[in-house]
Amino acid sequence: ICHRNGVKFFSGDVFGYHGYMFADLGEHDFVEEKPKVSKVHPGVEDGPDTKKARLDSSETTMVKKRVAFCRLHEALELDWSRGAAQLKRAAPDYFLLQ
Repeated sequence: ICHRNGVKFFSGDVFGYHGYMFADLGEHDFVEEKPKVSKVHPGVEDGPDTKKARLDSSETTMVKKRVAFCRLHEALELDWSRGAAQLKRAAPDYFLLQ
């Protein structure tokens, strides 16, 4: 219902030491702050540190990003018959949630 109506959905719970969290934000746009990296000119070489010399730590650039989240029923419909290695890494509590 939330995904269909464009409402962001968060769900989570804790059972003793174990817990889960799920988020369906649909198409989520956000801005990430990255430190600026100076550009190296091909003719100027002062040593190995000139490749990625950072500028002042206060100088940053903003990068716009977009992430597409899956629906809850898509996350729970994994086919575990094919992924034996994934099955070993999954927490036993995962199957209790279903």
